[in-house]
Amino acid sequence: MQPKRRANKHDRRSTILAVGFVAAAGAIAWFATTGQSAPHQALSEPAVMTAAPPAEAAALAPNVPGAGTLPTRIVAPKAGIDFAVQEVGIVKDQGKWVWQTAWQAAGHHMDSARPGQPGNMVLTGHVSVADSRNLPVFKALDRLASGDIVEVYSGDRVFRYEVDHVEVVAPSNLKILRTDHRSTVTMITCTRDLKNRLVVTGTLVGQV
Repeated sequence: MQPKRRANKHDRRSTILAVGFVAAAGAIAWFATTGQSAPHQALSEPAVMTAAPPAEAAALAPNVPGAGTLPTRIVAPKAGIDFAVQEVGIVKDQGKWVWQTAWQAAGHHMDSARPGQPGNMVLTGHVSVADSRNLPVFKALDRLASGDIVEVYSGDRVFRYEVDHVEVVAPSNLKILRTDHRSTVTMITCTRDLKNRLVVTGTLVGQV
């Protein structure tokens, strides 16, 4: 699915909106939208999901005390992943609220947990791209298996997550966004046939 329109500067500024995850059936579907780094270029796969308007999303977002610093890098050697992390939010596209997707980095979804915090830290990335100048940062995410280590950097700190679950889910699946008291990471991309979502989750096991 291709983006329906090109983003402008106003769209990119929209990432400052407070956003959260919607936990009601039917609130999420998957649409293509533009990214922060190269909003003028086309996308070869569905991006991420539609979301609730900011006011509704903020009310549903988990209240995580003691906010940490933002993630800046993700490293998973087994999957060839070593990329920067950018913040992504939501923009309004033809009347629908849709998540942005980073083009040349992994995207950290606003109001998901930050590295080391209690809660679910959600990171997304492309499995393929239409333009070689963009980066399919999660093209080999399917190489990860239970027991593998994923490192998420936050400034000079490194948080280590151990993979405990790998699954393929339907685009409308909401359970992958749920959060609780545990410190977890959820990495999401498309399956190679672009029909479903590959989801890799891990639990915090330590930090450097």
